[in-house]
Amino acid sequence: MDNTVIVENEDKIQDKINQSFYANLKQPYEQSELLLGLSGGLDSSVLLFLLAKMQVKFSFNLKAIHVHHGINSSADDWLKFCKKKCESLGVIFLSEKIKINRDSSLGLEGEARKLRYEAIKKRQKGIVVLGHHQNDQAETLLLQLLRGSGLKGLSAMSEFDLKKNFWRPMLNIKRDTLEVYAKEYGIEYIEDESNQDEQFDRNFIRQKVLPLIHSRYPASIETISRSAINIAEGHNLNNLIAIDDSKNHMSVDGTYLSIGGLKKLPKLRAINLIRWWLSLGNLLMPSKKNMDELYRQLKCIKKDSALNLKISKDKSARAHHDKLFIVNSTIKPSTFNLNWSGEDELHLPNNTKLQFIKKNSGGLCLSKLGVKSLKIKSRTGGEKLKPFSDQPSRSLKYLFQNADIPLWERDQIPLIFAKKQLVAVPNLGIHHEYRSSEGEIGYEINWLRE
Repeated sequence: MDNTVIVENEDKIQDKINQSFYANLKQPYEQSELLLGLSGGLDSSVLLFLLAKMQVKFSFNLKAIHVHHGINSSADDWLKFCKKKCESLGVIFLSEKIKINRDSSLGLEGEARKLRYEAIKKRQKGIVVLGHHQNDQAETLLLQLLRGSGLKGLSAMSEFDLKKNFWRPMLNIKRDTLEVYAKEYGIEYIEDESNQDEQFDRNFIRQKVLPLIHSRYPASIETISRSAINIAEGHNLNNLIAIDDSKNHMSVDGTYLSIGGLKKLPKLRAINLIRWWLSLGNLLMPSKKNMDELYRQLKCIKKDSALNLKISKDKSARAHHDKLFIVNSTIKPSTFNLNWSGEDELHLPNNTKLQFIKKNSGGLCLSKLGVKSLKIKSRTGGEKLKPFSDQPSRSLKYLFQNADIPLWERDQIPLIFAKKQLVAVPNLGIHHEYRSSEGEIGYEINWLRE
């Protein structure tokens, strides 16, 4: 390859990184912390080199993190390589070791990817920078097509993910361009021999499928990547429609959707709203079959009819009056009798937890109770509480109904006792005599579904 081509490639890389930098990072740049995911491979090694040069000009705080998977016999050498590379460029180096569960339902690739991102996010303080390039984008789109993914999956990777604060500045640069750049500047990088193992889906697409497509369609990497961008625009439009629909059909806190509102929407918009709502909690998207069945049941549901449809491994769709909830299906009724002695959080046998927050008024006042510890018990039936001084004690059944608490939660909510006296029910109320007055320390007790 002649020098002219090399110079053009150099300019192309630097220009595209600069353009992406200006488009996605906010001034003042000196206050930005960039954490580069550094595997030691071609893409992340070139990006480390580029960012280290840019750091001199823009004075952002650059760090690199290497995640040690322990899968490959050379993993220790890769860790040392990355550390040495960072030291030579004056870049702060971090590392994390993870243990892969080879029997994970996600598969070896999926499990490694999940744990890698978890390790990186643990160290994230600002923007995470990832070295994905245009070939990675094309591979991802083909993988998602073969999995039958929806628009979100087919959108592949975004240049800047606002939700996660992930920046991928090389998505418009092909791998062979990076190879030329690395050769020109003498950038050493690791060649992971496992990338040749075609038992992994991504490697099979990289080694077999894309070269075959490229032999017939030379511009395939660019055009496939462009399709991912076009699909992402369609996905973003769907999100805007869902946001608009949510204003009328979702609770202010986002905990439920109005079933009546969903019935009024056309099927595609109703399903689009449900999918967007699920994405707010980073929940696994149901299959098309499950989503169609959920919509069918919602269209036919009568007032106070039961709905309990499992939509993923640990989540179910439940209906209460006119409200659609997504609940943790792993929460099971259980009998317990526990002590609380001042902990901020208390984990319960039914896979939920209690949170105790000190406040200056309105919480449960231990001094009024004359105790330093409390009993946390499961509901057995017949319990009563007196949350208001001008009303008689009421059965929990009555109070739950008045508070519109869903049926499936009523036997799961833990009860708070001082000796034999029921003094509080989280998310419902506190016995009026034991509520802290203004300036008096008390505890707000929240029940959280994990």
